[in-house]
Amino acid sequence: MRFSRLLFFAAFALSTLSLGAQDVHYTLHNYAPLWLNPANTGAFSGSIRVGGVYRGQWYSLNGINSPTAYADAPLAFGFRKQDWVGVGFSLVSDNAGDFNLSSTFFGFSGAYHLSLDKNRTNILTLGVQYGSTSYGLKMPDGTPDQQRIFDVGIGGQGLSGEMIGMPDTGQGNQGNNNDSYNDLNAGVKLKLLLDKKSGNTFEAGISVLHLNRARRNSLVERIMEPGDTMPDGTPIEPVGGGPESRRRAGTIHAHARLDLEMSDKWRFQPTAFFQNSAGSSSISMQAWGSRNLKKDLDLRIGLGYRTADAAKVMVGFDTDRLRAALAYDITLSQARNVNSYQGAFELGLAYIFNIYKKPEVAPTILCPRL
Repeated sequence: MRFSRLLFFAAFALSTLSLGAQDVHYTLHNYAPLWLNPANTGAFSGSIRVGGVYRGQWYSLNGINSPTAYADAPLAFGFRKQDWVGVGFSLVSDNAGDFNLSSTFFGFSGAYHLSLDKNRTNILTLGVQYGSTSYGLKMPDGTPDQQRIFDVGIGGQGLSGEMIGMPDTGQGNQGNNNDSYNDLNAGVKLKLLLDKKSGNTFEAGISVLHLNRARRNSLVERIMEPGDTMPDGTPIEPVGGGPESRRRAGTIHAHARLDLEMSDKWRFQPTAFFQNSAGSSSISMQAWGSRNLKKDLDLRIGLGYRTADAAKVMVGFDTDRLRAALAYDITLSQARNVNSYQGAFELGLAYIFNIYKKPEVAPTILCPRL
């Protein structure tokens, strides 16, 4: 059983660095706004926003962690006085346990917020993001292993043949087992004020990642071949290939969110998120309830579901500057048999800094005769 889990994890983790690699997904996607859509850059009230999400999962099999961090700011200029520009940067990383599989994106983003009215209540935003993605693979001892075998020494029952091979692409990556490519992402978002008195809003957007479809070199020569099976005889689909490169598959994010007043104390905030990555699609539905506890302090609780994958339980709080949330994914797919029913957890944070310019007060001279 231990061997089956380890082999399954190897196939799963290594496939994330194959030529058709899937992008990371987040339950707390609204806490990773620049990853969700470059059009979210500078889409807030304040001076500077910093935040991120940490996701951890598969801890019974050495674990996968996927942290992201970002910072952005709105700049008070545009072609019209009611428009503004947003700038920012973000980092998204995906790391797979003892196999030292890693993929890290770092890039800069900009967005133009086009106000559809003079009061900035309805906003159409266009955003773009450009950066570099680096990815690599190293064995636990830090050195390449051309013929690592799953044997009894690592809990297996023996697996004939070469497990992992690192091809020489002719670009000097042999022995380093890493590579990189440039990425271009773009998105659009619409935000509408539905009712000024209640503050009800609606926003929706779509973004496309890897627009330039850069070439990605394979770091995995062969993981498993046709005919390989689990110890119980279950067939294993081949993963990986030879030393080749293909164009990076695009990823689509589509998202929508409502913020509705239910009473003086309660607000209802349903969200929907669609992700298509490397031919795999999922839909995430969430229902958040926000309860005002006192001035500038709201408690948020939520439930969600991601298609054919997990149920989600979420809790958080909002102040005038700080937003924080915790989420736990309850695995519902067949993966629960491999990871001992352990799900995934996430922590999301966002903080807004307000920098005010000190007013210049003209000195007043009082006449002593008055």
